[in-house]
Amino acid sequence: MKAFKFVYLLIGVLLAASALLTSMRGLPEEDRELYEKACMLENGRLEQIWPGLYISHYPVAIRKGNAEYVIFNGEIKKRKPILPVVACTAYPSEDGVYILVPAKSVMDSLGQIIEGFSGSFEDALISQFSINNKKITDNQYISVLYHEAMHALQLSWWEEKITALAEGIADAEVEAKMAEAESDLEIQAMYEEQVELLYDLVVPEDSIPDAGAVREYFRIRTDIQDMLSTKAGIDANAIKSYIDLYELLEGTARYVEARTALALSDEELYGQYLLSLKETVYGREKYYRSGMGICMLLDRLEPNWKQYLSEGSLSLAELLENVVEDS
Repeated sequence: MKAFKFVYLLIGVLLAASALLTSMRGLPEEDRELYEKACMLENGRLEQIWPGLYISHYPVAIRKGNAEYVIFNGEIKKRKPILPVVACTAYPSEDGVYILVPAKSVMDSLGQIIEGFSGSFEDALISQFSINNKKITDNQYISVLYHEAMHALQLSWWEEKITALAEGIADAEVEAKMAEAESDLEIQAMYEEQVELLYDLVVPEDSIPDAGAVREYFRIRTDIQDMLSTKAGIDANAIKSYIDLYELLEGTARYVEARTALALSDEELYGQYLLSLKETVYGREKYYRSGMGICMLLDRLEPNWKQYLSEGSLSLAELLENVVEDS
């Protein structure tokens, strides 16, 4: 975690040093309009997505070509890009947390960009996600903006929770060892069962999730973690901390993406997020999805769950388990 903070502090110094001038010139009109449309959700709809989540509270650096345009407090500042790659991410600096995103035209032209919240700069450079379509919609772009805004909020609010989970992982090679163990056919079959059960719990959004089915989901989840521990030779608590960490960071951010689509009245896009729960995937991406699914279940079981998550020490999964047991 010390390396995590050092790298972000270093990049923060670069952020402060690289501002060149205040100008509207160079940033495409399309990107200004999308940013303004994103800010329009701050009319009360954002409180329904996540309390305290406001994109206008953070400087947003939009990268176009060899320049970044930082939008904040009604101004646009042009500067040199601070990263050697096109990225979607959030970084803290000495003067606050910055959101970094490519211009929409850049996203349209790329099949893959770097994204995420990572424990080290090196990890961030190899953690990628694919854009399903060659050209993303305006609402997809705004949803990604809010994904990164959620990361900015996490950096501002959840330092102790993130630190505790990161320290619980201990083994720096846990991700690689887990990935190797996931090639086991028995583990893959259990993943498929877990994915199907979570999807069946989430998708009937007009009903209260069955407590017995939720308990069965957690039974399978625990069995998978135990088997991963055995086959990968990793402490079970380290595996749990790893999963809890990425569900907390990326699961809540993916949930914010999906809820942003809904706030934009884009039922088709929202449906794509729901359908993603039905697909069995491996690697870190599956925790984006399982974390999102758990958030959606909590929406229907406990109206105050976001407050409890922010104020307490429980992970997403632990919070859901507690809510089910108390119901």
